[in-house]
Amino acid sequence: MTPAEDVRRYGLDEPLDARFRNLPVDPELLARAGTVGGVAGAGWHLDDLLLPSATLRASALRHNGRLFADWCAGHGVDFAPHGKTSMSPQLVADQLADGAWAITAATVGQARAMREWGVPRVLLANQVTDRAGLAWLGHTQRSDPGLELLVLADSVAGVELLAAAGTPGRPLPVLLELGVPGGRTGSRSVEEALTVARAVEAAPGLRLAGVECFEGVHPGDRSASASAAVSAMVDLLGELLSTLDAEGLLQEEAVITAGGSSYPDLVVASWAGLPTLSVPVRRVVRSGGYLFHDHGMLARVSPFRELRPALEVHAAVLSVPEPGLSLVGFGKRDASFDIDLPVPLDAGPGVVVTGLNDQHAFVRSEEDAPWRVGERVRFGISHPCTTLDRWPLIPLLDDDRVVGAVRTYF
Repeated sequence: MTPAEDVRRYGLDEPLDARFRNLPVDPELLARAGTVGGVAGAGWHLDDLLLPSATLRASALRHNGRLFADWCAGHGVDFAPHGKTSMSPQLVADQLADGAWAITAATVGQARAMREWGVPRVLLANQVTDRAGLAWLGHTQRSDPGLELLVLADSVAGVELLAAAGTPGRPLPVLLELGVPGGRTGSRSVEEALTVARAVEAAPGLRLAGVECFEGVHPGDRSASASAAVSAMVDLLGELLSTLDAEGLLQEEAVITAGGSSYPDLVVASWAGLPTLSVPVRRVVRSGGYLFHDHGMLARVSPFRELRPALEVHAAVLSVPEPGLSLVGFGKRDASFDIDLPVPLDAGPGVVVTGLNDQHAFVRSEEDAPWRVGERVRFGISHPCTTLDRWPLIPLLDDDRVVGAVRTYF
């Protein structure tokens, strides 16, 4: 069995119950499925689901996954998609089957879940400084040779904490993180990063594995200024890698990794100018949102115009209490709102969501309300991460047929 097949099986035998708030209420329909894996053959339809419900379009997931994998292969780069986007073993399995070199986590808790699923390589793209997290790193490094972990460091203090968790017989691979003033974590200059690199090399339980940055700290748009800032940051990351090599600090294959969902094209363009080093270089992009795309932020900034939105939220019209106002039965508990409000998909121009309560959406229209009370309507979302984490079970659709279910573990 391949790692992808092993990961895909995780959780499929879990019984369906009231924890999953969008399940059909018909006992016969529930009995046909019985478990998460059984949903695929249960013969459910969209109208059987209890509303509100998030859904995923199976055809869009397949299309987006192959498009991104083919793009990476065509540009000679590997990809380590953010598993934190979905926290779903089934969707992570799809990414492994598409050729993912690793799966990226942002916390030790996420990395621990991925290890449980059977992911063979996890890139933990964050600092680990808490006692329990460091203890987990050390225990896993000593006891689980089937899992390869990579972690970040941006300070000598952080390296000293990691060193206590390292294992001399199996050094923990460490990527130097480069940041920008006013941004997130990361050394603020090449000189600072070099000091960190020397500390890593001096620690017997650690191994310098390469360099990393997150260019998404820059404004999420395609303006000339944002693009220039992104390119400058990734160029500096390449300079750091070359400097490490010139100082003899790279002993084997070096990883250079960046590339969130907004600017992977600019990252790869910068890497085309990397000089030849004394060690092989593995170029790794870490986009995660590509699999789902959206009707908002990613639609505006992604370089991939061919991606298809896969994630929708379905809800019922609750009330039309006055002209031009509809109240729809979903809200902050069901859909993302941190960047943009949801987008009505079953209405024409001039129909917009103007606000969300916990379980109510306020939809304004320039003319009469576009829907009847009781009608099921669809909404697109912006920023898939913060919709996916609200749904422990997400039905997969082929048109209006439910052809499976995705289990998430946030």
